Amino acid sequence: MRIFKYLNRFQNASAVAFIFAGVMILAGEITNLIGFEASGNVQTFFYGFSKLFYALIPYVFCYFLTMMLTTGRRWFKAFWSILCFALFDTAFSSLCDEQSIFVFGIIISLLCVFMFNNTDKVLSMPLTIAASIIFGLLFGYVYEIWNNAAMRAADFISDKGMLSSLLYGAANSLLSVFDIDTLNEMFFYKSYGGSMLIDENIVTGVKDLFAAGYSGELLSTYLSGHYFVLFAFSGMALALFSDLKGSEKTVIAVCAVSCIVSGNVSLLMFFFLIESPFLFVCAVAVCTLCFLASHLLNLEMGYLSGGGLIEMFINLNNPVYLFAGGAVFVAIGYFVFKYSIEKHGISSCLNIYIPTRLNNIVSNLGGIENIIRFKDDVIEVRNPKLVNTFKFDCNIDENIVKSDDKSFLELKEYLE
Repeated sequence: MRIFKYLNRFQNASAVAFIFAGVMILAGEITNLIGFEASGNVQTFFYGFSKLFYALIPYVFCYFLTMMLTTGRRWFKAFWSILCFALFDTAFSSLCDEQSIFVFGIIISLLCVFMFNNTDKVLSMPLTIAASIIFGLLFGYVYEIWNNAAMRAADFISDKGMLSSLLYGAANSLLSVFDIDTLNEMFFYKSYGGSMLIDENIVTGVKDLFAAGYSGELLSTYLSGHYFVLFAFSGMALALFSDLKGSEKTVIAVCAVSCIVSGNVSLLMFFFLIESPFLFVCAVAVCTLCFLASHLLNLEMGYLSGGGLIEMFINLNNPVYLFAGGAVFVAIGYFVFKYSIEKHGISSCLNIYIPTRLNNIVSNLGGIENIIRFKDDVIEVRNPKLVNTFKFDCNIDENIVKSDDKSFLELKEYLE
């Protein structure tokens, strides 16, 4: 697939950014949890650091993407993109109170890369500044429209029992890839997530209800499924880890640890997307199933911060259902991803080194992305119809290709 080439280039350029972002998310969640247990100035101190860590993530992506996708004085262009993002962020926050998400940093970085690579060096600087401010104002204006749309979506999802868990699970996982919390907060802190009279006070939002001591169906519908998602993502990351090579293993490991410990799934979900859109679709489907299972099992587990591993044990309830269901979802996540990888491939398969002299045989086999593995002197391919039998003497049995061609046998050294 041609899109894999673009995704692979983006993935290679953002590898360092993923590692830094994973560490910052982890640090932000830990300082936030410490803030929960502290009080007074100490609490303010840790909350401030938590917000700082999250606020720096878009800058990390902006810097490293620009650095890796431009040529000539790359360090200057990377710092210039950071200045552009700061102007974007100022313009955006002037129209709304929300913190910028990491996707905004990617957008500004790609904008700067396009300008630097396609316009005059001097002209690109004022153009990137002007475009960043305009984009910031535009996104700030669109945010209000999006906020109203999220309210209507929350109203449609809420108070529908099992259907609410399905709809919320699907919407939550789709938006998590962009780190958008607007819809979540409608359920966490507003009446769409429930409203009750507790100790003569009206409490709204499922997180506030949980903080006030509530334990019931609303937790199973909107919060508990998140813990099953962490188990499923463990299986997905393990399946993907076994198919990656070199530094890519470090990236997926950092993202997975950050996701499970902090509870913030955005970074790992975004990594799935740039590996393969098919993996992303599978992840959304499994996440939806997680929330449905939580509702059916009446898990009744909540969280107040990100819902990571630490909060899982702090708020542990129904451990038999949690860990038995968790083991099932680890297996589901693992095998669903394994099937998708073998069926459709991943963008990282383009990183396999193939000598120039073997490019012709690889092309006749349908391209490197069509090759699954070389085993026992035969090659397993994803789509046998892509194999060029006119230029390549071979035998095809379903998706197994066998040949005595010397170049064909040479491939074994590079594909195993």
